[in-house]
Amino acid sequence: MAMKINRDVLESYLQCKYKGHLKLAKAQGIKSAYELMLLESRNLVRLAAADKLARNKRGNVVQGLAITLGILKHGTPLLLDASVEDEEFSVCFDALQKEAGPSLRGNFHYIPVLFHEVERPSRLQKDLLELYGLMIGDLQGRYPGSGILIHGRGCNVRRFRMKPHGENVRHAMQGIREIRLHNMPPRLMLNSHCQICEFHVQCHAEATAKDDLSLLRRMREKEIKKYNSRGIFTVTQLSCTFRARKRSRRSKQKSPPHNPALQALAIRDKKIYVIGSPELPFCPTRIYFDIEGDPERRFAYLLGMIIDRNGTEEHHSFWSDTQAEESRLFQQFLDVVAHLNEYCLYSYGSYEAAFLRRMIKESGRHDLAEKILIPSVNILSIIYSHIYFPTYSNSLKDIGRYLGFMWTEADASGIQSIVWRNKWEVTGSAGFKEKLTTYNIEDCAALRKVTEFLYTICSEQSSPAQPKSWAHEGYQLSRVEEIEAQWNRREWRKAEFSVPDFEFINERAYFDYQRDRVFIRTSKSLKRSILARRNKKGKKNPRANHSVEISTQECPFCGGIDVNRSPDGRLTRWAFDLRFRRSGIRRYVTRFTAAWHWCARCGERFLPREYLRLDEHCHSLKSWAMYEHVAHRTSYANIAETIKDCFGFAVFAGNVRNFKVLLSRYYDETYKQLLRKIVAGKILHVDETEVHVSQTGKGYVWVFTNLEEVFLVYRQSREGSFLSDMLRDFRGVLISDFYAAYDSLPCEQQKCLIHLMRDFNHDLLRNPWDEDLKSLASDFGRLLRKVMATVDQYGLLHRHLGKHRREVEQFFRAVARHPYRSEVTQGYGKRLLKYREKLFTFLNHDGVPWNNNNAEHAVKKFADYREIADGQFSEAGLNEYLVLLSIYLTCKYKVISFLKFLFSREKDIEAFRQSVNLRRSPAALELCPEGFVFSRRKRKPDWDQRHKPDSVMISRERSGKHAVGSKRAIRVRLA
Repeated sequence: MAMKINRDVLESYLQCKYKGHLKLAKAQGIKSAYELMLLESRNLVRLAAADKLARNKRGNVVQGLAITLGILKHGTPLLLDASVEDEEFSVCFDALQKEAGPSLRGNFHYIPVLFHEVERPSRLQKDLLELYGLMIGDLQGRYPGSGILIHGRGCNVRRFRMKPHGENVRHAMQGIREIRLHNMPPRLMLNSHCQICEFHVQCHAEATAKDDLSLLRRMREKEIKKYNSRGIFTVTQLSCTFRARKRSRRSKQKSPPHNPALQALAIRDKKIYVIGSPELPFCPTRIYFDIEGDPERRFAYLLGMIIDRNGTEEHHSFWSDTQAEESRLFQQFLDVVAHLNEYCLYSYGSYEAAFLRRMIKESGRHDLAEKILIPSVNILSIIYSHIYFPTYSNSLKDIGRYLGFMWTEADASGIQSIVWRNKWEVTGSAGFKEKLTTYNIEDCAALRKVTEFLYTICSEQSSPAQPKSWAHEGYQLSRVEEIEAQWNRREWRKAEFSVPDFEFINERAYFDYQRDRVFIRTSKSLKRSILARRNKKGKKNPRANHSVEISTQECPFCGGIDVNRSPDGRLTRWAFDLRFRRSGIRRYVTRFTAAWHWCARCGERFLPREYLRLDEHCHSLKSWAMYEHVAHRTSYANIAETIKDCFGFAVFAGNVRNFKVLLSRYYDETYKQLLRKIVAGKILHVDETEVHVSQTGKGYVWVFTNLEEVFLVYRQSREGSFLSDMLRDFRGVLISDFYAAYDSLPCEQQKCLIHLMRDFNHDLLRNPWDEDLKSLASDFGRLLRKVMATVDQYGLLHRHLGKHRREVEQFFRAVARHPYRSEVTQGYGKRLLKYREKLFTFLNHDGVPWNNNNAEHAVKKFADYREIADGQFSEAGLNEYLVLLSIYLTCKYKVISFLKFLFSREKDIEAFRQSVNLRRSPAALELCPEGFVFSRRKRKPDWDQRHKPDSVMISRERSGKHAVGSKRAIRVRLA
């Protein structure tokens, strides 16, 4: 039998729907000490309030009766502990008070009276009164328009206007009835009431098992329902919705709003995420303080402080027995602070700041606001906006425990402190006072631990390298700005469908599928064209220019030389290449044949290993394809289509991708040689630019160049720690922009003056009325113009440029002496003096440029390619491309043909330039590199890798079809 609806069920449902269900199901929980304290307070308030009402009615009171029609018609002024009993309800009203106004029972009606222990009424008490009004209205035929709440220790009386016909009340009553009737539990949703609820442990365990969104305490029911409507029910699902977005420069918000999706991501990744730039003030003295109070009575009774000054600590605890002593608590705090200079007050939350503002207002000493409130720092506000710990809330207990801090009392919390204070007020026990004092000081210590951790984060954020991820004391941290958003150009990628049937249908909507499978059945002209293309495509024997027979003289299994051969016409392979002449390009096809070999000694059958390792596409064809890809940014698919249309070779995009892999391996030594030459040179330009790599995220391409060689390399971050190892042997002049990572390199440096001029110009346009900035920029411009005039006349020769050294020194002395007023100009003055020894280094050397345009020019070539491929290539594919791009740019800087260099098969660019007419004859046999296997080749090698027998190649250059069946041959021994 279902339990009847009583006051406990009604109040529980208003606090939490799931708790109302548990009450109806007669579930038993473990009541917390706070809940037991509230029940005790409610009984005391009930007795006092009933006595107060009875005195006001002068004895016209009836108590403890069940409400019937006769009782209501009698018109008793006050009904105490009146109950309603039927099949559905068993509710006992604290009181029903008679009011004037017609109803079905006469010229009067009753309104509900509620006794409650709260000092500050909330929406809960009003909703409970309205539910009472709904029930009494059904009995007396009129819904009361008001209700009375008697609350708190002082039995304060408050009258509420009620709307029993309101939508919220009707929905609440309907929800309670449905739970009772159908025994269907509502959706579990944790809320602020959970911390004092008897079912807290049970519900939290259930929510954790479900990974429910309500575990995130900042999320309210309305926001959770909004995510539920989008199909997001778990914290893990919510974490997948986070997208890092750049803040608009027009945004007026000083700090970014809290993002629940990022909080969920931190929990999923078990990592601390930092968004934006959190800032904490620097001060020699730090005061961590915490206040314990009773929010219901607006009374602070304990103030704790930890003062950290020059490595020493001071602990203070100030206690007040009554509310009247609260001002003395504040004065004790002022006496300690008065002896300190240059301090910051750290608190966790707004409770402490609100206490200080209230006490300043009550004391009338408004001069204290500047001394106390201005240096105060709310650590919670910084965490809320910038730091996302992998915790379900931002409470000091959760974050403190995550960072390893432990409280003496296992159940220590703000709610529990109220219980301890209440017990102290009742018993006066020193034990409860000691617990409160210890708890308060431990809160201050936890605040200090969290604050020191935030200072560490701020120092990492301000470091020049700005790492996107780092570790501190075993905790993993990441900057949110480095999280890459998913690719959003949906029109350029294959659609992903959640329903398999949609994917099946979508595949049948492709252009090629419909032409080849659907339209061909109804269009005769299309059918003829497609069939003709298929018939032409089916020809497997292209016209060969050259015929080669491959054989071996030694068994790879036993090493025997008594080998028999059995011809097999199916063992034929084709190699496609290009021949370049002055008149143009023509295709060149080589036909390779082989025979089955039997070893008379061991009886094994095998094929020559060279036949199995034949490369279908030769070096010249690969070179031409990569020339188009690197020099002209032609895509793989377009290159394959051009080869097919112009030369008739069946080449696909995957083949062209393999061309890049093979050529990057072939020229790997050339690539390394470029870096060695650059490091051994006298000057070195360096620059970097960002790139987005598939499945890896944001990275950087670094460019190193001198006047002739170019070397590009990919790194996953902008950290410059690798530079010291890569450039350890460099003894020349490094030319770069003002990125701080270059400053640590132990070599002479020349900063790019073009970058400095751009910065000057940008700030001048933004500050057109800044006369200090105009003056400084004009002085710098005049100095640099004189130097440029000498460069134009004599070039970069130090014997002519040295005459400007005195003018440069005079300029810097003037900058150091000048008292600039504007903040922007002061920043430029500090910048100029900081890089004083690195701005005009080129005056002391021959051939050292004053700008970094050589590196920027190389970066632009990669940036052009990045426009069409950013986010689409893998890390391996990018590294392979950078090998070829480095060679291409080097050829361009040396003014030689990149295409001719590739055709020559030469690996030394300088040797090729000195021998312009160098032409190597094409190799008769081109094999795939060791370990490289095309995915389309499924034949397993049937030779022993330990034996590499010599093979014999029989070749005869013929033209046309005669080459296919030619029996005339020339024997050639292969090494």
